[in-house]
Amino acid sequence: MEVIRDFADRAPVDLDAMARALGVEVRRDQNLPENVSGKIERRRAGVVATINASHLANRQRFTLAHELAHRILHSDLIGDGITDDGLYRSSLSDDIERQANAFAAELLMPARLVRKLYREGMKDTPSIAERFDVSYDAARVRLRELFG
Repeated sequence: MEVIRDFADRAPVDLDAMARALGVEVRRDQNLPENVSGKIERRRAGVVATINASHLANRQRFTLAHELAHRILHSDLIGDGITDDGLYRSSLSDDIERQANAFAAELLMPARLVRKLYREGMKDTPSIAERFDVSYDAARVRLRELFG
């Protein structure tokens, strides 16, 4: 968790640097099927997160955050890999996927930083989405979670 805190004070969060700090190699692959957003797996050299490079940049960011969430929360389940489809679902339980999605939102839009910017006047979804380099939908959900 200390590693995560090191990245939670600036927007957008540098997920690639966070991944390196967590010992996760990030690969972007144009050849993943359209319905596969990303996957995380153990390999001899360590843990590798592969992200679908044909998806929009902010979707790739959410996918990487989601895979890092699996690394942090569900490391014991990774084994030969967790592959997430376009809806960020895998063969894992819905509860595990919801945990990964919620944690991904926290990695991308740390509550403390969102609240600080909100107090400073950044209260609209498009501004939050742009500042954190996330989709409009992800920003809308995060603002609703934090402020009702």
